[in-house]
Amino acid sequence: MRLLFAALLAIIIIEAIVAFHNRPCKENEAFRKGMSSNCGEHRCGHIAKRCKRDSRDGCFCEKGFRRKGGARGPCVSKNECDNKKN
Repeated sequence: MRLLFAALLAIIIIEAIVAFHNRPCKENEAFRKGMSSNCGEHRCGHIAKRCKRDSRDGCFCEKGFRRKGGARGPCVSKNECDNKKN
């Protein structure tokens, strides 16, 4: 009985971990593995100096989009970055 309970608990934990890592990204983002924390994506008004050699998994802006308004901001087109009203 204890073995069955332990196996069931392990399955639940594994499913929770998989669901957490496969969570959907926001609009214009894609999940990527092994990206540099400061060069993984372009940001509005920010030019990265040198890429760090760290490795990060997570949601990054898709090609052609830039992060606006900080690390949790939306990914917008370059034209929207240049538009000061947004």
